[in-house]
Amino acid sequence: MTELPDLNDVDRFIPAKFRRMVSGHEPEGGVEGTDWLRDLPRLVSECASEWDLEPTGAVLHGMCAVVIPCRHDGDSVMLKVTWPHPEAAHEHLALRAWDGDGAVRLVAADPSRWAMLLEALDPERPLADVDVDESNRVIGDLLHHLDRPAFPQLVTLSTECTRWAERMRVEGPRALPRRMAERAAAIFRELGSADDIDARLVNSDLHDENVLAGDRAPWLAIDPKPVAGVPEFAIAPLMWNRLEEAIAAPSARNHLRRRLEIACEAGGFSEELARDWTFARCALNAVWENERPDDADRDWISHMVTVCKAMQD
Repeated sequence: MTELPDLNDVDRFIPAKFRRMVSGHEPEGGVEGTDWLRDLPRLVSECASEWDLEPTGAVLHGMCAVVIPCRHDGDSVMLKVTWPHPEAAHEHLALRAWDGDGAVRLVAADPSRWAMLLEALDPERPLADVDVDESNRVIGDLLHHLDRPAFPQLVTLSTECTRWAERMRVEGPRALPRRMAERAAAIFRELGSADDIDARLVNSDLHDENVLAGDRAPWLAIDPKPVAGVPEFAIAPLMWNRLEEAIAAPSARNHLRRRLEIACEAGGFSEELARDWTFARCALNAVWENERPDDADRDWISHMVTVCKAMQD
């Protein structure tokens, strides 16, 4: 039988892998990773007391958060406590705006502790376990359901594009063929200055590892990274997740283009815009990876170049 965590002494139940991932994280406008880990048992204990929680399962985790299955007022819920970083700052606001339509439902939030109480989904049934074509259809449909007017607190895509275009201009040629870097910079400049660029609430990191099965809906998004942008910007993660299947396909280009077409058709989005955004985002991924000082993953950079080529006519 799995030993349940004591929410007043959760420190010894924090998974070792999670400690290794978060320990030493440089502060991103918040707290250094090791310091936050030291404080995490207190944060969990305070949330447990405030929300009257009873643990029902082992501590789970992602890259930057722990998740503890609990009972709350007779219902199954998940307590999520996140290491403070900018991408997660408005997660609770996005979930509140969606109110369970296409995404996990927010039960309660404590932004001061970077904590949320969420409806319970099934962590053993991610969308990644289904056929990739069906996965992309589901995600396109979810992006359609998640489409809402943007709210003022969000980071805007126009601001990010200005920064990314300059980064591509300076750093792009060091990671990519020059013409590819120049095209990515041009896309960020041109699409980033469109009149409606900041109009919609967009989950910029929706892929099939961030979609779980639920009781009230077949599939629901989790762990959103919300921005004020356009839905086509959110298609790109479908191209760099499950990349091994694209590489194994007889034609990587045809395989990746089919993914994009399926998602855009399901969501009612522009394939042309989705291709351009995907090209630029994958080029930027290559630049970010190339900037790692000693251990840049050259295979990953090569994969990003493969996706970029697939997005060109």
